[in-house]
Amino acid sequence: MKRLKENENVLVLGGFLGITALISALVLALVFTVTRGPIEKMQQKSIQESFKLLDLPAFDNAPDREAKSYISPEKFKVAIMPVRKEGVLKAFVVRTVSPDGYAGEVEVTAGFDLNCKILAVLVTRQQETPGLGSNVCERKFRKTIFNLFQPRPEGLPPNPILDQFHNLTVSANADWRVKRDGGSFDFVTGATITSRAIVAAVEQGGRTLHIHRGDFKEKVQK
Repeated sequence: MKRLKENENVLVLGGFLGITALISALVLALVFTVTRGPIEKMQQKSIQESFKLLDLPAFDNAPDREAKSYISPEKFKVAIMPVRKEGVLKAFVVRTVSPDGYAGEVEVTAGFDLNCKILAVLVTRQQETPGLGSNVCERKFRKTIFNLFQPRPEGLPPNPILDQFHNLTVSANADWRVKRDGGSFDFVTGATITSRAIVAAVEQGGRTLHIHRGDFKEKVQK
């Protein structure tokens, strides 16, 4: 009798746990379904906002919808997006993920002209240390005693590390490094790893574009 009661308790407990797990799974599925749309819209809006900051020529396509994915020579993940006006190629957006940030991956998005010259560089995803690595990544207008009463300037906020790439052309055999490693690019003391990750991401993205830009053809408007 005692053993029978114990078996009944086990069955009841197992049934209760099974029902609880099922309810939890249904709740998670419902939350995912409800939030997926808004999250995708926010991500799409973020992508579109980043395009506006890359100093791109006028375009009328959705570059992210024509993206092609590649693996760079150093195994970085790269997405190349064509910028078009009435079907004619005008520029490229290149998004590169560096795995070598101090706190994990650093995603860099850059605008390039048709000759692989850099128009502007943004860091669009990072988890670097606030006040150190984050200063290498962020573009923010910072109030100081000298500009306290000045209006916020229009356009892309300055960042000396990101701005040093402007108008540089990336070749297929580029070997970019920070000055500490014998290269020519500035870095932030105390955030050398983050600086290296950004330089490497811009270089790998540009090299990949140089190799694969022929994959993108003109589109004739009908």
